[in-house]
Amino acid sequence: MEKTQISFDSTSRKEKEIASADIIGVSKITDLPNTEPRLYKEDEYFTPAATSAPIVSSLKAQLRRDSWNKDSSGLAYFMHRAKSKSSNIIEHFITNPGDISLLPWDEALQIIDKFGTNTAKLHLIFAAHTMRQEKPWESKFTLSGEDLIRELGWDKRTDIKKTQKLKEIAKLAFALGCLTIQATWVEGRDKNKVSCSVQTSRIWETYVDVRSGQLNLEQKIDEPTEIYVTIRPGLWTDAFLNKAGWEAKKALYQFGYLAQDVLKIDPYHDDLALRLGLHLTVESRFHISGTYKVQTLLEALLPKIVIDEALEKFDKARKLTNRWNHALEVLSGLKRAFQIEFDQGTYPEVLRPNSKNRRPRGYFKQLLAAKITIHPPAPIPELIAAKTQLKLVKFQSVLSPKNVSKSATTNTSITGNQIKVARKSKGWSQGQLAGFLAISQNLVSLIERDQRSINKKLRIKIRKILEI
Repeated sequence: MEKTQISFDSTSRKEKEIASADIIGVSKITDLPNTEPRLYKEDEYFTPAATSAPIVSSLKAQLRRDSWNKDSSGLAYFMHRAKSKSSNIIEHFITNPGDISLLPWDEALQIIDKFGTNTAKLHLIFAAHTMRQEKPWESKFTLSGEDLIRELGWDKRTDIKKTQKLKEIAKLAFALGCLTIQATWVEGRDKNKVSCSVQTSRIWETYVDVRSGQLNLEQKIDEPTEIYVTIRPGLWTDAFLNKAGWEAKKALYQFGYLAQDVLKIDPYHDDLALRLGLHLTVESRFHISGTYKVQTLLEALLPKIVIDEALEKFDKARKLTNRWNHALEVLSGLKRAFQIEFDQGTYPEVLRPNSKNRRPRGYFKQLLAAKITIHPPAPIPELIAAKTQLKLVKFQSVLSPKNVSKSATTNTSITGNQIKVARKSKGWSQGQLAGFLAISQNLVSLIERDQRSINKKLRIKIRKILEI
């Protein structure tokens, strides 16, 4: 593969590295890689996406750039501490694209400045595609720039050309490849306690291949025609390879659901709505009630100084309240809307969107204390609840005395077509069934085509989940 420099009109040294030949190759246009199919078919609008602790903390590190700090040795770091167990800590750093050496504050900031809602979108897209791999903890896969433009919701944008969109995706993928993790993390309790601690590892190993019909006089690409991003989860998966902290090779099956409509929210006009939608995407897996204080959500999405200023200044309070109400309107106005309920006791009508009444004195403090319940679009809440219930079932002992008549069926074979018919009767995609079974979508596809045998434990789970 021939490699060359690529120009993205960068100005700083670190930004020029983003376009360097070390990470981006230019190949003959006829040498096309095998790429993953798009996340969403015409009749699908959500897909499973990995939401294990490193995925969640990485998302927060991108949405809250203001929370990055400088440590005593001058390195930039972001810290995430588990709410339920304060001794569980994940730290993120920024590394060089070539080796794993960590960057000092000034250089790291040039990568951190590229983080935001667009990298967060791409991060979750990677997490969703990872769920589709047969061995997500070690498989690599390739996505085309054209498909990523659609998945990012950029296909309807007319303000920039396709070539500019491709360049921007290349930059975003590069930035994600520079994000690393170190973790002191223990999952499970008592005899099931497992250490998931991690030394320095990249969150994503990324390689960007840029294609072009021609180079300019300086042998640089002005107008890329396509890019291909190859991704593999980092070595952190070796430590987090578990389902609930106990079983091997299941980390990336800790999952929620990524709704297509969230990715289509415009970050330029509806930034807070997009931040809220992305945050709820990863929160919904373990915050099943969906009930929050408004302050909790705002603190997760915005710098503390923004909230503090709103508490002190009337104009700032008005603007932030309007931004919050607009975000709720955007989420509830999507084609497949988020389900929003205002707590009758703490969230008065006057503070809700579309209220024409004059807000009372001190209303912003009242807003922060108000409780709101927000669920992702239906049927995601039902699927998450069902998945949680399924996780509690001991499949080896699902047969009760009253179900003895069914015992024979658990030991008999089951055909791929039976599974396919039963899955479709429930309205589930292969990805959804794969998530419930804690296996890959590819394996479900092979099973349904009778190209992969099923062991007894998996057969029992399939019969229980599909009720066959």
